[in-house]
Amino acid sequence: MAITIQDLLIQSNNRISNVTDTPILDAQVLVAHFLDKSRAWVMAHPEALLDDNQYNMILQGVERLVKGEPLPYVIGHWEFHGLDFNLTPDVLIPRPETELLVESGINWLRDHPDQRKAIDVGTGSGCIGISLAMSVPDLNVLMTDISQIALNVAQVNANKFDLSGRLYFRSTDLLDGIMEHFDLICANLPYIPRQVLMNLPVADREPRLALDGGQGGTELISRFLDQARSCLASGGLLLLEIESSQGTEVKNTACTRFPAARVEILKDLSGRDRCIQILSSNLLVHLCQRKEWLGAMEQGLFISKSLSQQGFIHCSQPQQILQVANNFYQGVPELVLLWIDPEKVTSDIIWEAADGELFPHIYGPINLDSVISVSDFIADDDGIYRRIEFTE
Repeated sequence: MAITIQDLLIQSNNRISNVTDTPILDAQVLVAHFLDKSRAWVMAHPEALLDDNQYNMILQGVERLVKGEPLPYVIGHWEFHGLDFNLTPDVLIPRPETELLVESGINWLRDHPDQRKAIDVGTGSGCIGISLAMSVPDLNVLMTDISQIALNVAQVNANKFDLSGRLYFRSTDLLDGIMEHFDLICANLPYIPRQVLMNLPVADREPRLALDGGQGGTELISRFLDQARSCLASGGLLLLEIESSQGTEVKNTACTRFPAARVEILKDLSGRDRCIQILSSNLLVHLCQRKEWLGAMEQGLFISKSLSQQGFIHCSQPQQILQVANNFYQGVPELVLLWIDPEKVTSDIIWEAADGELFPHIYGPINLDSVISVSDFIADDDGIYRRIEFTE
């Protein structure tokens, strides 16, 4: 039976009109895929005849759509940021709104040519990390996902774009077990509240592991921000996609986790909150008693006991200091924070591992002109340190 492309498009459109808002477009994409042609070619050749094999394959694809299977899974690929990614039902379908995160990352990397170490957390198909690497030729990206099956898809895409030499893969839950600093951290994590997800059609069409954000929708995000404190390099950037109603909540969480950082909400083209951007401070912090600082001002140099005992002065990133204070300084009176510009420190600064994190250690006295600010550090009534004040 001879049938033209035009006849098949009409037939397909009628079959799928009740399961998609764009039946004509979807039918054209489906036909183009099975004919191994572009959609433009399909539209330009409505009179072209199909053989029985082509006709039957396309009809099978149409029936999969009728049963509710998303078009990207039927054809096995989808475009994102101008690139064609292989897909399986084991990974989330890339959305155009995620391109805001990618564009923000690319722009920042181009403005910071010396910062070329990135991580894509919850990579799925790999669309974020691969898009970054394709746009920034000397970027190295660690791609992580809790699902090894998803990582396999990302690896296929990395090979497809000949990026295997600059992309690395690790199966882990968020940032568990990762003890490195990254200039750029990107994440598009599950953020749909569980009860809301149960009533959405997408719950039965795409992997729940990539959609379920927990009871409130931000549980994974909060845990990720906790872990990211020890992985974001000084002066680095963190980009996190969010659901449009979560902007204020997640921004407040980020401000708490990253004191002294600049935290902003990025809006998409429709004006909705879409990403949280965290620009990490490059300042270091040293915690000491006020009398130690007063003594340093008299002496002209800051020298702590640890310098003579261990050979270095302990410092932290701003986002690490609350944990340090609550672990080692509870009950110590009259504490202050010394805010230190590492570019002005004359002694060597070496980042070293301690308690599963990397901390900056200053191997020598701290010259006072590198201390740009000193702030009081006061615990709450229960003795727990929860807030940091920084005044430039």
